[in-house]
Amino acid sequence: MFNNLKIRIDKLSVAYDDGTQALRNVCLDIPKNSITALFGPAGGGKSTLLRTLNRLNDLIDISVTGNIILDNISIFDRSVDVISLRRRIGIVFAQPIPLPFSIKQNVTYGLELSGERNRVKLDDAVESSLRAAALWEEVKDRLNESASALSGGQQQRLCIARVLALEPEVLLLDEPTSGLDPISTAKVESSLQTLKEKYTVIIAPSSIQQTARIADLAVFMLQGELIESGIGEELFSSPREKQTEEYITGRFG
Repeated sequence: MFNNLKIRIDKLSVAYDDGTQALRNVCLDIPKNSITALFGPAGGGKSTLLRTLNRLNDLIDISVTGNIILDNISIFDRSVDVISLRRRIGIVFAQPIPLPFSIKQNVTYGLELSGERNRVKLDDAVESSLRAAALWEEVKDRLNESASALSGGQQQRLCIARVLALEPEVLLLDEPTSGLDPISTAKVESSLQTLKEKYTVIIAPSSIQQTARIADLAVFMLQGELIESGIGEELFSSPREKQTEEYITGRFG
């Protein structure tokens, strides 16, 4: 289907300490330089899968079986440094949370925290990250203003830029446009088409319509199970599974 595998998810199951089975035996190959869109009704396991991919779920009491292979190395291997992993696999959540700093400081925060002090490199990172997030032209003349003064759509793109400044290999997006207006949503979607040229993008879209617009690889999830995956256009035009067809056509969900 695709060349250049980036991530292989092998028989992944996740259960919470209350007994809830969030993921059941999920198997999926995620290609490089593409947009993989996870879609399905609430409670399908999309957010759990995203959080497991960069081991954010380590912070809560869960049980994980199976494996996730990133560039031929298991992310659960003892040799893997979790902080470094989260830099390689960055995540942006639905609710934009800008730091209480300037626009510029929001972008450079992670770099400075990791020890970068070269002002030229920091300035270059600000411009390149904001350009990649389709925000540069809107804020280039007010980089020292508070990030809280930005609109919701701009704040979300700023959060994407903040992650991109750390130069991740994989970008995880959990409903990044759920609270945005149509114009801001279109800008984020457009930026994703550019971002996939350099990054591997895995997104839980805000709607089934968004999935159809942006997915190179579409993945339908239902009650913790991966029901079907395939090339976006093909899956939406001729789904193989009855459950996928019923969801796409609005018979449930």
